[in-house]
Amino acid sequence: MTGIAAPVDRGPVPAGTAIGVFSIATLVFTWAFESFLQLQASSDLTVHIDYARTLHSLADVTSPHFLFELLIVVGYNIGFSWGGAAAWLLGACYGGMAALIAREFHRRGIDTSPLATFALVMAVLLASHIFLLTLSPAHLYNGYFVPTAYHNPTQQLNKLFALWIYVVYRWNFLGSRPATVSSALVLAALCILSALAKPSFLIAFLPAAALYAMYDLWRRQWRQALLCLAGIGIPSALTMVWQMGMTDAGQGLDVSFRPFAVFSASETLYKLPASLAFPLIVAAGALWTRTTDAGLRFIWVFTGIALAVTLGLAEGGHRVDHGNFAWTGQTAVFLMYVESLLFMLTQTKHAWTRAAWALFAVHVVCGLFWYGLVFRTDWEFWL
Repeated sequence: MTGIAAPVDRGPVPAGTAIGVFSIATLVFTWAFESFLQLQASSDLTVHIDYARTLHSLADVTSPHFLFELLIVVGYNIGFSWGGAAAWLLGACYGGMAALIAREFHRRGIDTSPLATFALVMAVLLASHIFLLTLSPAHLYNGYFVPTAYHNPTQQLNKLFALWIYVVYRWNFLGSRPATVSSALVLAALCILSALAKPSFLIAFLPAAALYAMYDLWRRQWRQALLCLAGIGIPSALTMVWQMGMTDAGQGLDVSFRPFAVFSASETLYKLPASLAFPLIVAAGALWTRTTDAGLRFIWVFTGIALAVTLGLAEGGHRVDHGNFAWTGQTAVFLMYVESLLFMLTQTKHAWTRAAWALFAVHVVCGLFWYGLVFRTDWEFWL
């Protein structure tokens, strides 16, 4: 399952490029979220800010994932306003994602100028679902797997940790070099923080990593499997079990297998391909030319699990309408965009790459429209 070895790690990205993409992405999205706060008097973001105001100590924590609120409290205590702390935190999430993607450009030997690197990084951060088939106010969001769901603040922190965990895992468990104890410790810390931010990514990542660890056991690569268990399995499972005890004030989770309870089957038939058009053609091109690599294969395994979770599971009672398992599928779509772009940039020019670039451009245009819509208008009208 590991297949083709990952490219040789070229080390850290040049400091100037890393600082540049982090700073500009942070400023762009901080301004956007500040505008969102001014535009939306009441939103999911204001709910989280109000919750942060109540946290005077850890004893005040009542929700299973609370990292976003704790970081807002830290920002407030160092001098930001409550809204300013939230906006800068969200902006920094995108700055962090931008720096991680730029680092992958360098590590994978993708030879682009700093300007081209920044443009491509911002493009993949802004790229979103292709909603051209349902171009009407009431149908631009619902039913799609939207990687840029800006209205949910904890999803932005979840995406940052998802990308961070994935790139660390890719280089240490999917490449030719063996994992190290230090990489397992890094993954353990990131997985715990990811669960505290929002467990949506780990819900699918844990079984995907477990499948690969089982393959390592079958090949008698005991050390790899044990480090995966120590760095990912145990810390993630323990944190999420503890979180389950906090859900509904200790009443536990009510989750059942209810296919298409949130996403209808008829809409999924065309909205899922519209959300994954670019990655689908990249995968088809990679299979056609037999150039698929370990990272692309893993991300498809992970996405398959994530989509099964999103489409197949639902919470009971009043929670079913919340659609909380949707965040798992949306996170997978975001990671799929990133990995597909990185993979394509390592390939020689071919007929399929031209088609893939065209589709990627459509995703970016739709993403720019969605960005302007969410941050410059009353977005609830469009849901």
